[in-house]
Formats: sequence, structure tokens, C-alpha cells
Amino acid sequence: MAIIDCDAHVEESDETWSYMPPEWSMFRPFAVTFPKDTYFGSHDAAWVIDYKIRLYAANPTIMTRATQKGTSIPIQEMKDIPGRVASMDVMGIDYQVVFPSIWLGVLAENVALEAVLASSYNEAVAARCAESGGRLTYVAVLPWRRPDLAVAEIKRVQQRGSAVGIFCRGMEWDSPLTHPDFRPIFAEAEAQNLPITVHVGNGTSPTISRMLEGISRPRYGDPSPHINPYGNGIVSGPYVQFAFQQILGSDLLDRFPRLKVGFMEAGSEWTVPIIRRLRERRRDFIDGVLGDRVFVACAVDEDLPHIIDKVGIDFLVTQTDFPHGDSFREDHLQESLAERGDLTNAAIGKILSENPARLFTF
Repeated sequence: MAIIDCDAHVEESDETWSYMPPEWSMFRPFAVTFPKDTYFGSHDAAWVIDYKIRLYAANPTIMTRATQKGTSIPIQEMKDIPGRVASMDVMGIDYQVVFPSIWLGVLAENVALEAVLASSYNEAVAARCAESGGRLTYVAVLPWRRPDLAVAEIKRVQQRGSAVGIFCRGMEWDSPLTHPDFRPIFAEAEAQNLPITVHVGNGTSPTISRMLEGISRPRYGDPSPHINPYGNGIVSGPYVQFAFQQILGSDLLDRFPRLKVGFMEAGSEWTVPIIRRLRERRRDFIDGVLGDRVFVACAVDEDLPHIIDKVGIDFLVTQTDFPHGDSFREDHLQESLAERGDLTNAAIGKILSENPARLFTF
């Protein structure tokens, strides 16, 4: 059984921006540090991009927080590919799909700059994946506000190699993924056999970000200074659930009958009530796409027997979230699923290998 980690990450670095064209070089992101005794705590560094200081979880890796995750910086940044592959061997992972880190938030309001940053990121990660002997693959990032540039980038990354999917957040710049403007992107992803992978991200709605700007932050514990505590419960995970309801409740999958979609790092227990409601309208259609074209990444400690009983097992995949240091990190997927004692070996094999192999093409 080949175990597929459907959602690992790379921590972006200066190398990420090294493929920007010379005329854009002056706009390349650069890192700055903060004093270590401020309210930022161990999150004592940030990127400057498009004239703004941008705060992210543990990136840039010059911040203290990046050194506290138990993984070397070169492995986090995928500059040490033998070390990265050795880490996969320790975790029992055969293949790893790499997602971005700072792209979970907003990088640039300037859409032309965003497109250049996306292309440079894709090139940098593809180059590193190519060193892994096929063990490392990645999902490409796109400038969703410019579908014409996004379509061209999809064609480029597919020809370049190592890309196995397309990254997006639960909404893109305040627009639901079902917005007609995005149809050319879905059409090209379908044509290139690249699934859309909807990932958690707190930068998908400038409107919600602006809503929180005029509110003083509370003084209680703030372990994640890059996220306003008043945004908890609105940002990130709920966007993935929103996208799930939008995509399965619309005609998107009818319009693109070969398109596959994965929903990552938001858990899976929420699928039970949502799918129950969706089945009331189109049971045959919903049951037909689940596990064939629609997949959801579960956490290993969820009530998986309940989900399997109510929805099925063929749509479930999972992830390590390596090398991130948050609650979704799970380094030993097979052991953790086996130790539960309530899943058969066949069920574990579906979650770790068979289902991911249908979502992604290896």
C-alpha cells in the first residue's frame, strides 16, 4: 500500500521569489524582524510584500516560531530534499502533495504582482520536487482575479511537471468559487486533469479583514498574532465549508463533468449534515460524485465510523500538515488510524492510499 499524504506544506523563502523576471525584482518580497519582547512573541518576523507588512503563522523562517517545530529550516523550506524525503520515510509516507504556506493569506493587492509571485513560487517548488524522484509533488497557485493569466499558468505548470493540482481558498477575493468569472480556470484544470484543492486560508475575504480592522484586539491569550481573535469562527475553516456547499449545490460539476475537487485541512465531521441536506435535492448526483470526483481530508481523531456510516468512506483522504506546527499536524497517519481500533484495515487503506490515488494522479 502506497501511503499518500494529501496535504503537506513548504515554508516559502527567498528562493521562492528567485524566479521573478528582472523587471519585477524590486517588488520581490523581503523579510523583516521585530524585537523579541513585543506582543508578537515568537512570531517575531514578517514579509514585506506590495508595500505592506504581511503576517503569517511561522513564516518567514527567520522568526523564532519557525525554529520550534522540531524540523530543520532547510527541510521546511524544501532546500534539503534528501532530508525531506528521509522525514517522509520516518513518517511512513510514500508520496507527499505540497501546499503553500503564506498563500493561505493575501500576498498582494496588485494582481499583476500576484501573478508574478505565483509563477515564481510554482517554478521554485517544481524545481525542488523534481529532485525527489517522484516522491514530492505540489499544487500550483494562481492569480484567480485574472483568469486569463491563471489559464496560462495552468498550462505552463502542467508542462513543467510535478504539479498534481490547483490551489485555492474557500473564496477568492470575496467571490465564491462558483462565480462565472472563474469558469475558464475550471475548464483548463479539467482539460489538464488537475483537481481543484480548496484549502483553509484566512486571507480570502478582504471585506471581512476590513471589518475587523477598526476593532481593538482583546488582551487575552493571542497565540496566533497573524489572526485577529475576533475573526475566529469566521475565517479559514468555514470558508472551506462554504465552498463545499457552493460547489456541490451548484451546476459547477455538471458544467465540468471530469473536474475533481478536494477540500483540505478543515476536517470532515461537518460533511454529515451538509450532505444530508444536499441529498434532499440531488441524492443520485451527490452520491455519484462523492469518492469519484469529490474528496474531503479528515483528521485522524474525528468520529470516522459515524461519517462512514452516514456518508461513506470512498470520499475520505487525510494529511500530515507537515511541517506546520498547528493542531492538524499528524506525523504518523497509519499508526494513528490503526491505534483507534474502530477502523478495519480495508478502511485505513482507502483513506491513506486508494482514495488519494483517485483524487490525484500519480
